[in-house]
Amino acid sequence: MVSEAIKNLSAYVTYEDFLKLEQAAKDYENSAVLKRARKGEYSLFIRLLFFTGARIAEIVGTPKRIFTQCLFYNKRKGRCPKWSAIRDDKVCTDSKCPHFMTYVQKEHHGIRVKDIVFKDRLIAVYGKSVKSIELKPRTVIIDLDTLNLVHEHIKKYSLKPNDKIINLNENGAKLYIEKLREKVGLSWVTAHKFRHGHAIYCIQHGMDLRTLQQQLGHEDLGTTAIYLQFAVEDRKKAYDKVFGAKPDHVKIQCPKCGLTFRLKKNKEIDLEDRIKAVLPP
Repeated sequence: MVSEAIKNLSAYVTYEDFLKLEQAAKDYENSAVLKRARKGEYSLFIRLLFFTGARIAEIVGTPKRIFTQCLFYNKRKGRCPKWSAIRDDKVCTDSKCPHFMTYVQKEHHGIRVKDIVFKDRLIAVYGKSVKSIELKPRTVIIDLDTLNLVHEHIKKYSLKPNDKIINLNENGAKLYIEKLREKVGLSWVTAHKFRHGHAIYCIQHGMDLRTLQQQLGHEDLGTTAIYLQFAVEDRKKAYDKVFGAKPDHVKIQCPKCGLTFRLKKNKEIDLEDRIKAVLPP
């Protein structure tokens, strides 16, 4: 079932937005005093968000977390009458309830040097809902320009196979995005808006749905299919095949020679008709 969050695609990071954010990240690196982060790390982080479509936790990692889930009524917690609001969250008042489930999400380490296969342009990332003891990776494709920047970054800082590419934690990365969006005046930007932007950019440039599903790591193809609404040009072509596009010309007949010409919207006669009028049949 498609989540409510993914249905809200009114704002997403476009390629033009990405260019602004990337430039702002570079400017920030040149002006700010960087302590834990390495030089060139923030702009590389922005590129990885847009060009991989990976979640923020998949790129920088996340600590071990304990999650609770209610299986009462379509797995949506809060619908069960035993859930009550405490502060800003809802908790189950019956720990022995058969519908109540608790699981521990294993700590993610983020993208490491050894997770990158340079010859194939593949990066292994680790999904957000890891309920098993062993982390199960998926692979994403990366563009050559970003891959070259990653290679330069590794070489510049002499990173070892187990070292993280981006030396930020999840909270630090989110705080940085907040600073960045203030600089460029895009207050709605979040890490997940990059993921939406990546998916929509891929759809608009002809990527098939199955490939995009693998890139985003969606278990349900229906979740990926939500982005098809943005494939406007493909939809227009398919629509016009059924109903036919309106012609971009009108036909007129010359009163002197009797020949029929196609007059375009800019009031120019079609080139083929001009040639036919000059050359004998």
